[in-house]
Amino acid sequence: MQKDNYDIFLKGTIVDLVVLSAEIVENTNWYRWFNDETNLNNMQKHYFPNTKAMQHKLFQNEIEGNSSKLQLGIVFKEDNTFIGTISLNNIDYISRKCEISGFIGEKKYQSMKPFLEANKILLKHAFNQLNLRRIYGGSLSQNVISFYCRLLGFKSEGVLVEDVFKDGQYRDVYNIGLLKSDCSFLEDN
Repeated sequence: MQKDNYDIFLKGTIVDLVVLSAEIVENTNWYRWFNDETNLNNMQKHYFPNTKAMQHKLFQNEIEGNSSKLQLGIVFKEDNTFIGTISLNNIDYISRKCEISGFIGEKKYQSMKPFLEANKILLKHAFNQLNLRRIYGGSLSQNVISFYCRLLGFKSEGVLVEDVFKDGQYRDVYNIGLLKSDCSFLEDN
């Protein structure tokens, strides 16, 4: 896609977070990421194949106009490549909380810097613009949880023992949470 075709919602230094669209579904590898078994080793995905038509349907039914979900695309600024998505899910405006999830699908870009910046940008938006006070999440991977705790200030909130069936076994889900009052990077530029 051409650079001016992305509708940038939140700007970063390494990545921008962009508004998802039917054009992005049509012209990127987004749907293919969910067919790559190695990409999804530690996610609750890869149970059924994904198609471009299914990704369009997901976009129309679950993302577009959904006030309890803010899902954005991650674009690597240097070469204007759509590399992943990041989202705030189950936004609860009464209790002021939501779940965060993110994924870099393009293997060439699966490194800490773009993912860290995308998370920081979205967390700042959640706390400073949406007025949320608590963000939570979970993963099948202790490495992912360590990343969130060490670099973003999340705290471990326990383990759901043998909660998810994946790769022929029941696996634990490691839960984390972050309060706005504990977020040290909110004022960083």
